[in-house]
Amino acid sequence: MKKPEHSDQAAIEKEMRTSFEASLPSQVERASRIKVQKFIPHHWFATAASECASMYVTGFFYGAISVSQAYVEALSKFLVESHGLRQSKDPKIRWKKLLEEKVVSKTTHDAAVSVFDKRNDYHHLNKEVEQDCRELEERAETCLHNLHTIETEIFAHSFDKPGILTPHEPRYWPEERPGMVRVNLRKVW
Repeated sequence: MKKPEHSDQAAIEKEMRTSFEASLPSQVERASRIKVQKFIPHHWFATAASECASMYVTGFFYGAISVSQAYVEALSKFLVESHGLRQSKDPKIRWKKLLEEKVVSKTTHDAAVSVFDKRNDYHHLNKEVEQDCRELEERAETCLHNLHTIETEIFAHSFDKPGILTPHEPRYWPEERPGMVRVNLRKVW
């Protein structure tokens, strides 16, 4: 494979910079419309969960929607296992069970189920999948709002002492060593 010449790299950099600068106002606008839970536990799904907001902000709406759906599915498995509940292959049934067992509130349940709206169209890229960019942006934003609702409840925490994160449900947060939990620190962009 031939290594690109420096002039090619300079041209690519210039094109990338121009594209980024042109898209920056819309990215800032999208970033200002959403919130993320700044700290979540560091589990196998944490990195993917954190990418949802970044994809939305940068305009990758299919990715933001699809990964949000995968994350909410993984989260339901995690919660069911954490509470020793019976597994179901259907994530909507798992969320219903979590609601019935009072693991999650109705608000969180409804937010999770909402993320799954038209899941198969996005997951399998069925012919019926949305293609209008404005609709995709709106759907992705809705998914992000729902994720914030879900994470705010499930991964609730406080800072009772400066710099010390206190999980409200410690079993959800992997312990690094006594008194220390592993977290995924996130930002909107």
